Amino acid sequence: MAQELMLPEEASESHIRVPGTGVFLIPPPNFEPSENFKGFQSPADQTSMIMVMEIPGPYQEVSAGFREEHLGPRGMELKGREEVQLYGYSGMLIEVTQEANGMLFSKHILVYGDSSQTTMINGVFLADSSWTGKNIQKSILSTFIDNTLMEDPRSTLDFSLEESGTGFQFVTVVGNGMLFNRDGKIPTESEDQANLIADKSFQKLEIADNKLYCISRLKKYPDEYSVSVDREIAEVEIDGLNGYTLYAHRTDDSPEHAYQVILFPEDGGYFLFFGTYTSGPNQTQTEEELKQLVFSFARKQ
Repeated sequence: MAQELMLPEEASESHIRVPGTGVFLIPPPNFEPSENFKGFQSPADQTSMIMVMEIPGPYQEVSAGFREEHLGPRGMELKGREEVQLYGYSGMLIEVTQEANGMLFSKHILVYGDSSQTTMINGVFLADSSWTGKNIQKSILSTFIDNTLMEDPRSTLDFSLEESGTGFQFVTVVGNGMLFNRDGKIPTESEDQANLIADKSFQKLEIADNKLYCISRLKKYPDEYSVSVDREIAEVEIDGLNGYTLYAHRTDDSPEHAYQVILFPEDGGYFLFFGTYTSGPNQTQTEEELKQLVFSFARKQ
């Protein structure tokens, strides 16, 4: 049986609200609100951070992905998992390790939600930084949630897309970006199964070859895609940013296609737009509407 997680009954003077959410945390020493994502990070150590992500999906479905048999194929080793209750939500506390870029990271994660949405508070640090890990864990256990704080979920993002006239509608904010589809349902039930994810990299990565990165990025999606050889990988400029656009298709028997655009700011990182849709009589129109939505991209001043 899940135990009630003992969390604050109200926000203290030390609590800081994560913008765009009803989540308050007491950040670890020397951590500051991040300009790149919802949460906090250490200016002295860019590998240490606490990210708050709102995931469009029922808690029972999302939480199933945190079982050992699902984490292993994603390169994560489960170190601990505890079912909890908090503020009327079902939840769990998870500890995992994951290797990335030749470094071993540990993560303390609080996941909670209901039948419509899931929230994940993800604390990341180098596995050998035990002091940082203890402070991140303490910060996560300071969580206070106030769901009466309602605001436009897109207000904290530093870019916008205009969906009017495209046949698409805004569904939700996911991490550092947005999800669009035709009917607002997850998963979508529209005839062409069209979705668009617009995202921004959490860190200002240095990318040596932008065109090659666009091609290799296809390997990072859950499904396998291959670049459509009959359509060129084209240079593109949107809102003063240069990048590349390509079309792809699933490598299995699925009728799904993909439209990907990645833009590269001069100071590093990227903006990613990934649309998926199925073959059909209206495929050309779907592609044009996805393109119109992507080309409405604008950075906020």
